[in-house]
Amino acid sequence: MSGYAQKALTLKECVELLTKNNLTYRESQLQAQSAGAQLQQTKSLQLPQLGFNAGQNLNFGRSIDRFTNSYIDQVYNTNGIGVGMQMPLFQGFQIQHQIQQGIALRDAALKNQEAILNQQIIRLLQAYVQVLATKALYEAAQEQVASSQQQVERVEKQVNAGTIALNTLYEIKAQLANDKFDEVTARNNEEIARLTLFQLMNLPPDKSIVFQPVEDAATALSAPPSADAIYEDAIKTFPEVKSGELRLSSFASQIKAVKAAALPSVDLSASFGAFYASSNSERSYFKQLDATRNGSLSLGLNIPIMGRWQIRPRVDVVKAQQQLARNQVDVVKQVLRQSIEQGAQQLAAATDRYAAAKSQVESLTANFAAAESRLAAGTANVFEYTLAKANLARAQANEIRSRYEYALQRQIIDFYQKGRWEF
Repeated sequence: MSGYAQKALTLKECVELLTKNNLTYRESQLQAQSAGAQLQQTKSLQLPQLGFNAGQNLNFGRSIDRFTNSYIDQVYNTNGIGVGMQMPLFQGFQIQHQIQQGIALRDAALKNQEAILNQQIIRLLQAYVQVLATKALYEAAQEQVASSQQQVERVEKQVNAGTIALNTLYEIKAQLANDKFDEVTARNNEEIARLTLFQLMNLPPDKSIVFQPVEDAATALSAPPSADAIYEDAIKTFPEVKSGELRLSSFASQIKAVKAAALPSVDLSASFGAFYASSNSERSYFKQLDATRNGSLSLGLNIPIMGRWQIRPRVDVVKAQQQLARNQVDVVKQVLRQSIEQGAQQLAAATDRYAAAKSQVESLTANFAAAESRLAAGTANVFEYTLAKANLARAQANEIRSRYEYALQRQIIDFYQKGRWEF
């Protein structure tokens, strides 16, 4: 597969590939770059504008000679060159407020970039664990098929020896057919899970890739803090909250910038130029330029008279947007709290299910071994054997699902506690 040479990937390496290739995360990066560029554009408004100009004119008919200021009636051409400068000296601190707004929006976009990456990593983690779970279920289904196949071969020998009736063989073969169907279903589930994971990384599926197991889910876990304690720390560090708060703070600067439009402004401008006219044949081109040198320096004052009538509605619009942003921050905090509460509850439930599933497997494994021994000895019927086998298969599948669900929920609650991913 293009993009990496090895054929085994860890969870950390999958996160690195997602960071590199995921288009949703890339969009957030571009949005942050755009916010940074917008800030630089706003800062540039403080700088003076300097330009060079040149022009060529053809004059005919009755006109004023630019050199003598007298009327002439002839065809002649003029050429002028010059430089000009304009610079805002004071605009009611409007640009400064816009810069502060731009800084807040840029920082909000950077925090949003972090939040988007975290969201994509959660999806990747869920998909990665799902791949491991479906792979384990597929392997368990294969073991069930192998076990049933061995039982069919054993019963065939007993039928041939005349110790067991032929209908027993048919019932065992029916169990084998059911196990093969479950095996096909498990294989398809694994392939779908792998496809989902590759799509999150924006990579073409590759059947040769093996995904490494995550940390053993059987490792003991200390009791996590309460959901309230986790939330109180999370709202101080999580980028989703920081991004919303920074966007909210930008509106204060925007309001000041809008109000500044009603204040007087002062601009400085300067120019310097020279010209040449062909009507003055006594002097050469450069002598005329030297003789016509002229410059100016201007200071302009603009005082709005009735601008407040337009400023007030604009301020009201921004204030309404500010209230909307404040509500969005509250929504983000609410979603974060609910996610933490659900994560803590799901971890507790997954812990109980995993413990119960392990106990169930231990009991049903012993029960199946006894049923298998009785069937071989001829003291049990096929129904008892197939029931014990089916119960054990369901218990093993439950144990696999609960083990990986526990591993997933533990990773998620650990992320909420630390505010970062550690793989």
